[in-house]
Amino acid sequence: MRRTPRLHWLSILLGLLVLLCVVSFHAHAALRPEPVPAPHAVHELPDRTVALAFHGGPDPKWTPHLLGALREADVKATFFVLGTQVTRNPEVTARIAAEGHRIGIDGFRTEGDWVNPLDLAFAQAALADVLGVHTRLVGAPVEVDSGDREHQDIGTLVRMSLAQGRGVVRLHDDGSIGADIARQLARTPGLRFAQLGDGVTAAGPAERFTGAVTGWAQRNGGVVVAVMGTAIAVAALLGILRTLMQLGLAHTDRRLRRESEHAPPPWTAPPVSVIIPAYNEAVNIAATVRSIAANDHLADVEVVVVDDGSTDGTADRAEELGLPGVTVLRQDNQGKPAALNAGVRAARHDVLVLLDGDTVFEPDTIGQLVQPFADSGVGAVAGNAKVGNRQGLLGRWQHLEYCAGSNLDRQILHALRCIPTVPGAVGAFRRSALTDVGGVPEHTLAEDTDLTMAVTRAGWRVAYRPQAKAWTEAPVTVHGLFRQRYRWSYGTFQAMWKHRGALLENGPMGRFGLLYLLAFHLLLPLLAPVMDLYVLYGFIVADAPLAFIVWTVFLLLQTASAGYALRLDGESVKPLWAYPLQQVVYRQLMYAVVIQSLVTALHGTQLRWMSVRRTGRLADAPGGSVART
Repeated sequence: MRRTPRLHWLSILLGLLVLLCVVSFHAHAALRPEPVPAPHAVHELPDRTVALAFHGGPDPKWTPHLLGALREADVKATFFVLGTQVTRNPEVTARIAAEGHRIGIDGFRTEGDWVNPLDLAFAQAALADVLGVHTRLVGAPVEVDSGDREHQDIGTLVRMSLAQGRGVVRLHDDGSIGADIARQLARTPGLRFAQLGDGVTAAGPAERFTGAVTGWAQRNGGVVVAVMGTAIAVAALLGILRTLMQLGLAHTDRRLRRESEHAPPPWTAPPVSVIIPAYNEAVNIAATVRSIAANDHLADVEVVVVDDGSTDGTADRAEELGLPGVTVLRQDNQGKPAALNAGVRAARHDVLVLLDGDTVFEPDTIGQLVQPFADSGVGAVAGNAKVGNRQGLLGRWQHLEYCAGSNLDRQILHALRCIPTVPGAVGAFRRSALTDVGGVPEHTLAEDTDLTMAVTRAGWRVAYRPQAKAWTEAPVTVHGLFRQRYRWSYGTFQAMWKHRGALLENGPMGRFGLLYLLAFHLLLPLLAPVMDLYVLYGFIVADAPLAFIVWTVFLLLQTASAGYALRLDGESVKPLWAYPLQQVVYRQLMYAVVIQSLVTALHGTQLRWMSVRRTGRLADAPGGSVART
C-alpha cells in the first residue's frame, strides 16, 4: 500500500518551485547587453539607406497608427520596447511581430534602463510571456536622432533624419509625429530602408514561466501592492502593540508582585505528588529524579515516574537510583496524556506537579510553585521554564525566545488572567481542577495548552510563578528544533480550534486568551515575512533605503524589549548580542513552522507525535548542580 506523500515533502517541492522562479530571475539578471549585429554601423549601410528604430512603446493609441502608416509605405522598422508597455499592451506587441517588424528592448520602465541587469531581466520576461521569444537586440545604437522630442516641424525633422544620408534613425513611439516622419521619409526619392539584425530566439519553459509570473504581478500590481501594504501595516501594528503590551503589562505584573512581597501571605506547604511521564529519557531521567528528590519543600513529596513504553531502559535507570519516595510505573506506549493520567491515578496527594523527563528543578522550585494555591480559586500554576543547554548560537536563540517570548507572554496573560499554557516542563494542578475537566485530554498534540484552556473555561484561575524555575533540555539541531516547534504550533492550533467556543463565553479565555494567540501566534507570524520581503525588495530592488531604516528601527525596538525581558526574568543581558541575528535567521524558521502547521491543519492531516533526540546535557544546566550529586 502506497503511503500518502507527507506534507513537508509537498512543502519542499513548492519551495523548489519558488526557488526555480528566483533562479530564473537571477539567470536573466546575469544577462549583459549583447552587441547589436554589425549591419547597424553607418559605414556598413549603403548610401541613402536608413533603419527606423522606434523607442518607448508599444502605445495603445499611437502604435497602431504608426503600424498603419508603415504598412501603407511598405516599410519595415525595428521597435525597441519597454517591458511594462509590453505587458500592458500584449495585442499591440503581437501585431508588431505579426507585421514583420523587428523587436528589441530599450528598458523595462523607462528608456535606457536596460543597463540595469534586473530591469533587462524583467523586460525579457515580459517578451517571453507575450511573444514567447528572447531578443538580443538591446539598446540599439543611436547614430541619427530625428529630434522628434525637441521639434514639431516635419520638414525640419526629415532634414535632421537625413543629415548623414544613412544610419539608424531614432524615433519615438508615443505620438503621431513618428508616423508622419516615416511617411515623409518613405516619399524621399532614392531612399532605401533596412532593418536591424534579427536577434530573436524562442524562449525556454523557465523564461515563459518567469514571464507569466512577472506579467501577472504587473497586471495585478495595484491589488498586490494594496494587499502587501495592508499586511505590512497590520504586521507593524501588531508588532508594536505586542511590544507595548509586553513592556506595560509585564511591568505592571512585576510591580504588583513586588508590592505583595512587602506583605506576603503565609507560606503554604501542602503535600505534593510529582508526576514524570517519560519515553526514552534514559539520558536525562536520573538528573530529573535527583533534582526532585533534593527539594527543600516543607511537606511530603512523592515522585511517580511513568515509563510510557520506553525502549532505552528509562524505567530501569530510574529504579537503579534507589531513592526513597520514588515509584516507577511501566505501561505500553500510549502517549504522554495517557502516562500523565496514569500518574494522576496513582498519586496520593491533591496537589499535582507535572514535569517532563528532560527537566531539572531547583531545590525551592516545588515550594515556590505551590504558593499560589493559597488562593482557593487557583486551579493551576505555570512555572518559569528556562533553557538549560544554552551553549552555542542555537541554544542562545532558544534562551532568548523563552525569556523574551514565552515567559514574557506568560506575564502579560497572567495580568489578564488568561494564561493559555501551563508548560509541560514545570506546572502544578489541583486534583479537583483536573477532575472537573476529565483529566489530561488526549485529543491534541499540545496537551498542556488543551488542559490549561479547559481548566480556565471550567472557572479556575491559572497563575504564573516566575520564582519556580525549571531547566529543560532544548533541541541541539535545527532539524530537532523544527520537529519540536512544528508539534507545538500544530497542537496549539488544535487546542484553539477545540476551545473556539470560549469566544462566545463571558470568560477571560475568550475575551483575551484566544484573541491574543490568534493575533500574535498566528496572524503576526503569517504577516511578518511580508514585511521582511518588502524590506529586501525596497533595499535591493527598488533602491528605497528608507524601508531598511524603518526595519532597523523596529529591530532596535524589539532588541530593547528583549533586554527588558531578560532583566525582568533575572537573566544577564550578555546573550542579547545574538538577538538581531536571531530576528534575521531564527525568526524565519519559526515563521516556516507556523505556516506549515497552518497548512497541515487546513489539509486536515493528522500529525503524529515527533520526539526529539536527547543529549543528556541537562546536568550541565545552570540549575542542575543538584542533579549531579
